[in-house]
Amino acid sequence: MVVISTQREKSLSNEFNKYPKQGAMKQRTKFLAISLLLAVFVFTGFGCKGPDVTAITASRAVTLEYWTVFDDVDAINALIAGYRADRPYITVNVRQLRADELYQRLIEALADDTGPDVISVSSRSFKQFASKLAPMPASVSDTKVQVIKGQISTETVVTPSVVAMPTLTQIDREYVKTVRKDVVLDGQIYGLPLSMDTMALYYNKDLLDRASVPEPPKDWVQFQEAVKKSTRFNKLTGKISQAGVAMGTGNNIPGADDLMYILFKQSGLNFVDDSGRAVFGNYSGDNNPAASVVTFYTDFANASRDTYSWSEEMPNALDNFINGSSVFFFGYSYNDPIIKARAPQLNYDILPMLQLDNENPVNVANYWIQSVVSKSKHQNEAWGLINYLAYSKANQAYLDATGRPTALRAYIPAQKAKLELAPFVSQVLVSDNWYRGRNYDSTRKAISDMCHDWLQPPPRENQKIAQWQQEIMNIAASKINQTL
Repeated sequence: MVVISTQREKSLSNEFNKYPKQGAMKQRTKFLAISLLLAVFVFTGFGCKGPDVTAITASRAVTLEYWTVFDDVDAINALIAGYRADRPYITVNVRQLRADELYQRLIEALADDTGPDVISVSSRSFKQFASKLAPMPASVSDTKVQVIKGQISTETVVTPSVVAMPTLTQIDREYVKTVRKDVVLDGQIYGLPLSMDTMALYYNKDLLDRASVPEPPKDWVQFQEAVKKSTRFNKLTGKISQAGVAMGTGNNIPGADDLMYILFKQSGLNFVDDSGRAVFGNYSGDNNPAASVVTFYTDFANASRDTYSWSEEMPNALDNFINGSSVFFFGYSYNDPIIKARAPQLNYDILPMLQLDNENPVNVANYWIQSVVSKSKHQNEAWGLINYLAYSKANQAYLDATGRPTALRAYIPAQKAKLELAPFVSQVLVSDNWYRGRNYDSTRKAISDMCHDWLQPPPRENQKIAQWQQEIMNIAASKINQTL
């Protein structure tokens, strides 16, 4: 610890001026040597007296560029303000970008040596960014600078320390299970999440009441019945005027691929294997179980089925729900504040994901990971900031400010008690990220194309439907596997 007293600085200055200008060169030389030695001690963290906090801040100045995607900039900045209170030499510029521009902007910035130090990366795109990221060190050096004002003088206390970073064992024990699979590459940790998200079922309470459905569905059978009762059609055009649910297509449903994965896993079928390869095309036969799952999903967009309630011509699923034109919507916790902001009068509620087997619940993990860019010149300070935001008590403050579910097991019980978070938090322990390839956008499109093709008749005359469906699944799986 280094203590710097402004009163002592004045004393030293007065002592220096006591020497006469003539005939005291030895004393003045000795004084200058001692002063320089003290200054060196202060800047290296081992001295006792020296410059004030302004000088320290200027000498150690570090500016971190932090790129994030979600609208959590205010929450992050508030926590950073607390972090900087003890580290005034660190400045953090937080910048929000769109998810679809993040990778290209990073590539361009790195080429110009103007890239960020800290970046928020989707768990679905982590491998795409991996070569641009730095592994987490075992520890980081940290220096706190505190100003203590007394009656006689003001002291600046400088406390250097070494902060241990989370280990693989701690990641395993303290975070929900999917985190280790997502952030660890070749035995090294490449980032930490601030939160976790899962899929849940939103429903419009007023529309369900008007459809004479007294209670929201508790399983998929009740869900189908509720959809049938609540879907409305225009009498003149025959088109859907009120969607029972946004389901069955991929082009206008955010998270359609996640919902497909959930349906496969709930049915006891592998959508992807342990290596991440798509294997849903491996099933075959006249009673192909994989085909049955895809058919269940797409029947909600099949005009010949009694569950028909959606189509590819409909608007974006979230927009349709916000407009009060959909009864059910499968979404994530981050959709909730968007709905509240755009439709404050909408009377809706949220249920945990419907399950096929309540004894073996299934859900999907969708979240962002905070990482350090390998070209950062301040990796030590960048990792220190991530550790503070994601792995200290500050993380709880972040979760409270943003209203997002936790990725840390310790906070789950308290969050379960919050009604608005319970549907999502109750599922984080059984959630998993199913895609760990290098091009999530292409994968998402492959699933969307599969849904579209499934709704079309076979292109070749006399071709059996089962054969055509098998081809569709094989093509989609092949496209996904090309991105791994």
